Amino acid sequence: MTPAPEPTGDLIVDPLALVALCISIFAALVGLSALIWNIIAWVRSGHRVVVEIEAVVRNPGRSASWVGRRGKRDWPATSVPPSHVPYSVVFVKITARNTGRAAVNIERFFFAVGKPAENKNMSWTFDGEPSLPQRLEPGASASREYMLTDVEAFARSEGRRQFRGAVDLGDGTSRRSPLSFDLDAPDRGAAFLATSTGQTFQTPAPRDE
Repeated sequence: MTPAPEPTGDLIVDPLALVALCISIFAALVGLSALIWNIIAWVRSGHRVVVEIEAVVRNPGRSASWVGRRGKRDWPATSVPPSHVPYSVVFVKITARNTGRAAVNIERFFFAVGKPAENKNMSWTFDGEPSLPQRLEPGASASREYMLTDVEAFARSEGRRQFRGAVDLGDGTSRRSPLSFDLDAPDRGAAFLATSTGQTFQTPAPRDE
């Protein structure tokens, strides 16, 4: 009786099975990508409001202005002016941008300190500002400016040294700026005043000299 051949240990791969496996993996990836895209589209189908705060210095005598913006993670030292610059006025600017696909109303611009649950905030209304609620269309932005000294007084009255800009929306939700402004940053304003821009804003207009 002829003995059965010993197994050689070599793996025989069916080319058609390998092709089928690759097609299955590709189909799964396509399906996953479609699912992720549908989720993103669903999230962005409504309004999506992002809030930013900036430091603005205006020199009325020179009809000049300067804007200090935060970086991706923090405020550069040269973008943090002191509360007061001689011959200039320092403001904090709140900007709300609608990056979604649906319009939404802004009910209020305000400044907040502490955690959202603490609900410690302050807002001001000035003559000449656009009336609220203000409709914010997709891709549009709206902003307000407030004197830094007023915002600082509010924050310190609450025993805080940081504040954020925020807005109330017509759907009952609120949005706050991701980064706060630190009132007690080391050498606050010194780096700004040392720049050529800072020195220019400390100089009176020719007619005032």
